[in-house]
Amino acid sequence: MQPEMVTQADALADLAARLATRSRIAVDTEAASFHRYVDRVYLIQISSDRELALVDPLGLETLDPFGDLLEDPGIEAVFHDADYDLRILNRDYGFLARNVFDTRIAAQLAGEESVGLGALLAKYFDVKLNKKLQRADWSRRPLTDEMVDYAANDTRYLLLLRDLLSERLAELGRLDWAREEFALLEHRRWSPPANDEAGFLRIKGAKALPRRSLAVLSELYDWRESTASSLDRAPFRILGNAAMISLAIAAPKNQKRLSGTEGVPSSVIRRYGPELLEAVGKGLATPNKDLPRLRRSARPETDHAYDQRLDRLKALRNKRAKEMGMDSGLLCPNGTLQAVARSAPQSIEELRAVSEMRRWQMGSLGVEAILTAVNG
Repeated sequence: MQPEMVTQADALADLAARLATRSRIAVDTEAASFHRYVDRVYLIQISSDRELALVDPLGLETLDPFGDLLEDPGIEAVFHDADYDLRILNRDYGFLARNVFDTRIAAQLAGEESVGLGALLAKYFDVKLNKKLQRADWSRRPLTDEMVDYAANDTRYLLLLRDLLSERLAELGRLDWAREEFALLEHRRWSPPANDEAGFLRIKGAKALPRRSLAVLSELYDWRESTASSLDRAPFRILGNAAMISLAIAAPKNQKRLSGTEGVPSSVIRRYGPELLEAVGKGLATPNKDLPRLRRSARPETDHAYDQRLDRLKALRNKRAKEMGMDSGLLCPNGTLQAVARSAPQSIEELRAVSEMRRWQMGSLGVEAILTAVNG
């Protein structure tokens, strides 16, 4: 099945009209965060049992016909690792999906050792994805034949994979588990990363620096963000984090010392030398009273009762996981157990109010067993 390239509005409308008659479609997206400062959807792959299409958003004023397919509850949208795809489709176009099947979640619940799409395609269809294209620049045009083939394979086998995994889940009695997880995907929305910490402090090694070096790093970070934004390039392609730390420590004041700073590529120095020295100079000139300060989080008070509840819940979870032959973290992650231990539910109703815990997890662990573990 050769993919159809959809670059015109009428072709997208025709494709959507045909797919609207199908009960399910396979969907994937390609972005370019590895290459671009402003990430966005650069390609959408859509397959049905009869056809395969690659939709080019760069040539289309609207993708609403595709959005209508996603929001049709009568059409199952099959993704592999839907979370990110749904978030960026919501961010860029406001789309939501109303009927999702996620083959990655299905593979996890089915007990697959490797749940990446490449591993699953190799196992079940003897198809090997080209690893060098995993970080390809999907913003480039025209797409190469290799890129088209790689993108097409992302959905070419997805409906068949969905059927294999669905059958396996039914055999294990876990299909309802998957359906509960899939239903949660219908509520995925884009939200910016929740972090009020300054960006430069998130660079590995930053928090070990003295305050003056932090001031230099802050100026370098601001320069890199501004440069990356103006060029629409991923920031690390302007200057890597390790090189930023080296410059913050060395704080070179002239070209000779800049050239001798370990870890800073000569190509970067040739292109941006004066700008780097200017940023370093600003950091060195920062008044002492304005030097960055690290905020130290207060150490939480020890709650022995909470710790004991959590230990009992983990013991229950680990016992059940062993009996079921499942990974304990998949059966019930520590974060979910922590939420239960914090809430300390005293009844089934209070346990159900713990949003982090799924109904299928309650059933697997046993409601009475959970409440007993909570109360000792």
